[in-house]
Amino acid sequence: MFTKRHTRQRLVVAGLTLTALLVGALLLRTEIIDTTLQSVVYDKAIDIGNPPLANQVTIIALDDRTVDQYRYPLPHQAYTDLLRALKPQDPSVIAFDIAFYDAAQNPDEDRALAAAIRDAGNVILAMQGTGPATIGDHVERYPSVLLPIPVLRDAAAGVAAVNIHPDPDGRVRYSQLFIEGPDGTTYYSLPLVTAAKKVRADLSRAHRTADVFTVPAPLADRVMPVDRRGGMSIYYAAPPSPEQSTCADKAYFCVVSMSDVINGEISPDLITGRAIFIGAHSLSAVPDSYPVPNSSGDKMFGVEIWANAAQSILTNRYPVLKQSDLVTLAQLLVVTIAGLLLVFRWRLYGFIGALVLLVGYVVGAYVLFALQTQGAIGTGPVEVPSIAYVVPAVFWWIILQSYMLVEEQITVARTRNTFGRFVTPSVARTIIDREEAGKLALGGEEKRVTVLFGDIRGFTTISEGLTPGILLGHLNRYFDGMVDIVNRYEGTVNKYNGDNIMVLWGAPLEVKDQARKAVECALEMQRWIVSERERGGPDVSFGFGINTGPVVAGFLGAKGRMEYTVIGDTANVASRLTSADIARRDQVAVSGETLSEIGDDVEAIDLGAVLVKGRTEAVPCWQINRLGQLATPKPAPAPDLPIRRAAIAGYH
Repeated sequence: MFTKRHTRQRLVVAGLTLTALLVGALLLRTEIIDTTLQSVVYDKAIDIGNPPLANQVTIIALDDRTVDQYRYPLPHQAYTDLLRALKPQDPSVIAFDIAFYDAAQNPDEDRALAAAIRDAGNVILAMQGTGPATIGDHVERYPSVLLPIPVLRDAAAGVAAVNIHPDPDGRVRYSQLFIEGPDGTTYYSLPLVTAAKKVRADLSRAHRTADVFTVPAPLADRVMPVDRRGGMSIYYAAPPSPEQSTCADKAYFCVVSMSDVINGEISPDLITGRAIFIGAHSLSAVPDSYPVPNSSGDKMFGVEIWANAAQSILTNRYPVLKQSDLVTLAQLLVVTIAGLLLVFRWRLYGFIGALVLLVGYVVGAYVLFALQTQGAIGTGPVEVPSIAYVVPAVFWWIILQSYMLVEEQITVARTRNTFGRFVTPSVARTIIDREEAGKLALGGEEKRVTVLFGDIRGFTTISEGLTPGILLGHLNRYFDGMVDIVNRYEGTVNKYNGDNIMVLWGAPLEVKDQARKAVECALEMQRWIVSERERGGPDVSFGFGINTGPVVAGFLGAKGRMEYTVIGDTANVASRLTSADIARRDQVAVSGETLSEIGDDVEAIDLGAVLVKGRTEAVPCWQINRLGQLATPKPAPAPDLPIRRAAIAGYH
């Protein structure tokens, strides 16, 4: 089963798909990439999915202008002035992101502030847990808490937690919904208490079931996803506001200076009926700012983080870090299989198509998230697409692409090897190179080559005494040894035709000293043939004819079936020279053209001139007994009479 290439490839596709699912399930279980890659996906989703802000929240900034009007730290009198200025403008709730943990030096200031808080009737003061927290059942427990001083705490409508917890990368993505103090007391967060006051929700009837925290409200219950820390992911409805926004730009929260409010320079429309958050914003002395998902290179002040968290609750829109495990794995399966099948079918183009598919999935996932977050009121939890868990499908596509490439290379190598058993390596390379260049077509070109023909002497007599199988075995034995020698001398075996062989030098590849190498090759083959015969091989002998000259070399045949060969008078003469009375048993005969190119260290016998069929001029031919150090093992004596008649051997 595994020996079939397509079967192996299908098994690899199935194995990679299963592995991708198992790895995806492991990543989901361990949550390894939740705080890395998926957090990046989450941040991008929040950044592109912002709907227009409603006029529900105004931030009153404790800024440098306010400090210039009073001093830093601000005296409690400043906050008393603020509350008195806000009273006639009737905000729905006033939330302080200001620490009132220490009494003023003048007790009268605290009493005056307490009176203003009590008179407002809707003031929420900040508190926080301190020390290393422990995670309980969907809640963080602190060993101690910081609370407002009693005189203020007693006057306020409530206290709420302002603990901020950045993720490992420093970004703030979630807000605590509640924490517990050392005595088990539950403290709700500032944005939760503020939003509950705004929508007249009853926090006393709030309850948690598994990972869901429900707050009953008159118009619609707020059903919020809660993590094991007791936190809720913040839907950042707006990026960090400029130091002083105009409040007309709906892309940002309305931020006004505390000094302007105190001095009566702010329109009541920016205060009446709104949830008011008061805290440090654009304050040089207090760098209370953090990077958030949609802050780009800027940071967001803590009071604005609480405004975004409250906006999430007010608009009933709660982002969830990723989709459910089942949905995530289903998407991973579909995208992985689709990409693997594309790669399997179309290799590189399929891989490019798979990348396009992945881009389409990512864009589509973000568009769907953006559509789900449009509108003035949300529908509850909105899952951020689990892109970080699906993108690793690219890795499995690369694995398959690499495997297919290796398979292709092995197949090409095997094909070349198999191809080379039917045509010589040089012809195989020529065919493959021309095919890759798109130039494999019928036609030829003129070349100067040396052609060798070898013909078995007495083949008919030999074949009569042997069975076809034994005869074929003997032929293959001799041709195999001869081809090894041809390859050493850079020749190209062009064809076998029964009992003869045709070899080329100079086509399809250029060969230096082609005539000499052809003659040396023929002498070497004669020596090998004689030695094989003397070691007990069949009584087989060859005569070799060699000629040098111009030919037309190229692909001959039909478009659907062609072969590389040479045609012309040069090949025709070489074939005629294998006639039994020219290239006699165990001898090498060459034309005058070949003899003139092989050098002076040659011992040759003049055989006379042969009239070749189709030619008017006779062809001088010579028997080569020695060339350099190579000599024919059984040189034949010179003929009694030079050859003067037409050769009868045919060109095969």
